[in-house]
Amino acid sequence: MKPRLNGKSAVAALCLAFGLTLLAYGSAQAQSQPEQQHTSKIVLRILSGRTGWRIRFFHEAPNIWLDGGTTENPVTNVHGEIILDVPDSGPHVIRVLPNWYADCRYHGDSQKGNKVEYSISEILEHGIVAGNVCGKSRAKPVPGVLILYVRSRTFKELWEL
Repeated sequence: MKPRLNGKSAVAALCLAFGLTLLAYGSAQAQSQPEQQHTSKIVLRILSGRTGWRIRFFHEAPNIWLDGGTTENPVTNVHGEIILDVPDSGPHVIRVLPNWYADCRYHGDSQKGNKVEYSISEILEHGIVAGNVCGKSRAKPVPGVLILYVRSRTFKELWEL
């Protein structure tokens, strides 16, 4: 005569079998995946040059170049930040140019900012704060963060776009 499982024993046996199946599947998946490339995260923080606060009303979508190649125009989150994944063995410099706002690194609405290169290793190690000719606000560098100051464009600057 075969022993029969009651209701509780049957449920426990099924749960155990299901758990062992998931465990075996998970370890097989972990072994079959190729080695992942290590990445670092850089935070690009865009602040108002006049107040030093985050941009409130419109999100910014700056042009970003990593070692000369262009990336998409990522949009800032509600904190005025963009988080970039940078491969450790990849690019060494980053260039940033505001899109909807005027750059506070130079007087007037200048395109010169797309020539300024920032070292990714320096950003990761010490942090970088870009110049601000639009006001007296100046943040302290934070490791892993690149801070860029912008201001709203004047009507004339918008008209010339």
